[in-house]
Amino acid sequence: MFRLRTTDFLRLNQAITFIYAELEPATLFDRLSEAAALVIQAETACFDGLDPSGRVGHLGAYPEAMFSALTFSHLATHLLDHPLFPAIMEQGFAQPLRTSDVVPLSRFQDTALHYEFYRPLAITHQLVVGLPVAHYGRVTCAVNRSHRDFTATDQALLQLLVPHFQAAVRLSQTLRELRQQVPPTATQATQELTPRESVILGHLMHGLPDKEISRVCGISPRTVQNHLQNIYTKLEVDNRTAALCRVLGVAG
Repeated sequence: MFRLRTTDFLRLNQAITFIYAELEPATLFDRLSEAAALVIQAETACFDGLDPSGRVGHLGAYPEAMFSALTFSHLATHLLDHPLFPAIMEQGFAQPLRTSDVVPLSRFQDTALHYEFYRPLAITHQLVVGLPVAHYGRVTCAVNRSHRDFTATDQALLQLLVPHFQAAVRLSQTLRELRQQVPPTATQATQELTPRESVILGHLMHGLPDKEISRVCGISPRTVQNHLQNIYTKLEVDNRTAALCRVLGVAG
């Protein structure tokens, strides 16, 4: 058994706040990696997209310059040899697993994958969780250490972050879609909105009622109302219809 300490909850709260503070699509997975490293107290962390054939696409990392394209190519070459790969693709990997949960450390260190990819990065211990993400397929979050293996507490903390990772990706995707839909003439009207306000405005454009926006964004109806009032103030309107007309550049 394990018990989360006050310091664990403080780091978790700090990471969750950090995740939702900025939802810019271009840097989202770098920020999620940083949040994971913060909570787990890991030296590095990264997000990658996988498919059953063993192809891997890099999404983001902390630090951002964690590895070069050449170094990453070694991971792509030997990914099928990763001891956790079967669990990721076959079992859904809903619970965080350590490499040491599957194979002894000495056996992992004898692999070409470790020698060519992990060893140059000073990675000895790894904790990985998989999460299904729309438009990305199977995504993994891996946190890494050089000396100290991960604990049951670390696994629990990473598991608590998973729903926030998924929510942040959904919100960021909505922000991207909103930017694609908004005509150029509306850019000036919306540039003062925060990322969260932009996401909520996107839901308005899709016709979602306040209650549904609350559910999708994982916030209370009162918080939705507060965001809407801020949106109306910044757009210099006083209701939902007028806000949409303002953004779309039509008379209302």
